[in-house]
Amino acid sequence: MEIAPLIHSRTFYCDFNQNFAARPKDLNVQWAMNKILPSTRDIDILNGMRRVVASDGKICIAGISCNFKSFAEKYLSAAEYEEAEKYFHDERGREVKIFLGYAFKGSGVPDVSESKLWQMFKQTVAKVWNNNPSDTVIVPYESCGVKSVAKKTLDKKFYPSNERDDIELFEQCIAAHKDFCSNVDAVKIFEDGKYEVITAAQSVINRIQEAQKKTQPTPSSNHAQATERFQAQRSQSPKLPSASGGKSLIIPIVAIVAVIAIIIFLTQ
Repeated sequence: MEIAPLIHSRTFYCDFNQNFAARPKDLNVQWAMNKILPSTRDIDILNGMRRVVASDGKICIAGISCNFKSFAEKYLSAAEYEEAEKYFHDERGREVKIFLGYAFKGSGVPDVSESKLWQMFKQTVAKVWNNNPSDTVIVPYESCGVKSVAKKTLDKKFYPSNERDDIELFEQCIAAHKDFCSNVDAVKIFEDGKYEVITAAQSVINRIQEAQKKTQPTPSSNHAQATERFQAQRSQSPKLPSASGGKSLIIPIVAIVAVIAIIIFLTQ
């Protein structure tokens, strides 16, 4: 198992770098952004945080989208929290929201604690925190231990959201390389990220399912589309000569016949 830090964050002077604050060199940046950005939607007013998993078939990414101060309050020791405080706000006083995670290659679930995520931040983004401009920190993969997780069948797309189950599903989706987002509170997040598995309040799940029904084509719309295609094909078919075009050919033929008749008459 090999892992590398993957972090999307402001720094003290610079806004979000669309090439990530820290990442491995071989990451498909656009694909990873498309999976991570929906999870950061309204994160500064979210009750809690979101855990995210995505796989492109070669590399899997996993991590937490959150307000950085909330992350530190919840998961870091008193000494770690004191050390992290300087990274809670940028120069304009805005609270830093962040995706704090990693990319990995291999099977299983990397043994990465929240304290380990903080160490990844210190080894990468913290070192360029005061740089202006702040370039992407390209990081190598390193070996990582594998966590023992009991495998379960992920037979549903939607699950009720609560912290304990969110963490369990997060680990299950890492093991299965399934795209996942927890604590989804808006239909737009699901639509933008197109996650295979989500956790959300039942009211949100209901709204997502209703939105999906509206976008699915009905049998009548399929028939209408087929009719439109048929009519378009007919309009593009080659046309036969018109009747008026046929009449235009008769005039020169009649003239030729008349000339021949006169010649024959004169030679008799």
